[in-house]
Amino acid sequence: MGLIHIHSPASPLYPGNISYTEKIRRLVNQSAARAQHLDSTISSALNTHINTNQTMTNDLIRPKLQFQLIATYIIQVGLGTFDAAFPADPFKSFYLYIDTGSSLVWNLCEDCQKPPNECFHTKAPPYPNSQSKSYKPLPCGRHPLCKPGQCVGDFCSQDITYVSGSAIRTILAGETFHFLSTSGQTEPIEGIVFGCAYDAKNTQYDWEVSGVLGLGYAPNSFPVQISNLIQGAFSFCLCRDLHTTTYLRFGADIPQPPPGSGSVTPLVLLQDIPYYYVNLQGISVDEQRLQIDPSVFAIRKQGQEGGCVMDNGSTFTSLIRPAYDAVIAFLENYFSKIHDFVRAPSPSDLKLDLCYKWSPPPPLGFEDLPPITFHFENNANLEIAHEDGFIELDGDTPGNEVMCLAIMPNDVRTIIGSLQQANYRFIYDLNGRQLKFTPEDCDKNS
Repeated sequence: MGLIHIHSPASPLYPGNISYTEKIRRLVNQSAARAQHLDSTISSALNTHINTNQTMTNDLIRPKLQFQLIATYIIQVGLGTFDAAFPADPFKSFYLYIDTGSSLVWNLCEDCQKPPNECFHTKAPPYPNSQSKSYKPLPCGRHPLCKPGQCVGDFCSQDITYVSGSAIRTILAGETFHFLSTSGQTEPIEGIVFGCAYDAKNTQYDWEVSGVLGLGYAPNSFPVQISNLIQGAFSFCLCRDLHTTTYLRFGADIPQPPPGSGSVTPLVLLQDIPYYYVNLQGISVDEQRLQIDPSVFAIRKQGQEGGCVMDNGSTFTSLIRPAYDAVIAFLENYFSKIHDFVRAPSPSDLKLDLCYKWSPPPPLGFEDLPPITFHFENNANLEIAHEDGFIELDGDTPGNEVMCLAIMPNDVRTIIGSLQQANYRFIYDLNGRQLKFTPEDCDKNS
């Protein structure tokens, strides 16, 4: 599956000719909103298991990724089965956010146009599910993904509410999904259970996006539904260069690191919550381990607070407050000893706390900045490149550029965002309950 970054010119949501600082402002705001979104997705326990009946040819799905705002990356998928004369596609195409922080796969459907239901505005018409030959709504109470008492008429339903007050109401149905494959052609997967959204109250999505491909850990998520086809594994490698095509890979299509290379840390998978937790045990800056009590990273209240979440939907990493304060204190002391680094306010209304004058930049640019390393269980160390731990921003006047720490505080949990995941191959091994990662030039064969 191709992954597309929202600010890539290849993205249908490309914001056009806006300043770099405005792009960063949007991503900072997105990361703050994303943290609230993750808090809001705490849901009731999912105690059922699913038997999949999907089939697939020898071609493996490999959709492109595009970078996005609400969930950072989007993919293009085909839905349904329709009569179409060649060379027209026998399916309808839509863009979906990919989201490791939620589980339900859903898309806006035609019944949102029936009052008093509501749609959000999209460029393409809502999915005409009644015309699809492969659309099969799930009968109430007769499918493992149906929750007791959650039905609309004779069919299973699932609602999604967000902290912003928006709400999505869906009918659960089986449908054929079509994805770009390793052969370059589209590959169908039958029987994917998704939410056909018939009502979207107080909801605003980007013009081109009509739903979500949930990648979280729950029975109704996309990778869990097709687990038998993909050996329970999916992977991505995120690029710094937004012009580079990258892919969401599955199963046998995932490039494996050479023996003995890379890092492996346990995935902490909670039945109640679709997040991918890892056990963060400490942080180093400039190769010095900070004095942070590891208990600040512990999962508390059965996952409602604490823990460390790997999240492709957040751009910036946010650290639980005690750890964030320790990083800030170290860097303030570090930069105070360098004559050329003068503290500066964050440009405009950006929510970045630690900024320094960056005009002109030091001789080695970002190489003069200290590396930041996250230490996970099993001696798995994620070293953040200099240019991914800090960002350069335009100042309020020309020639007054600043450099800011690209990390934000969080009062609930720690979230490792996509900026700090760049140029690593991440493999989510759900069967083995492991997260594998190794440095990789994601601009090549990603």
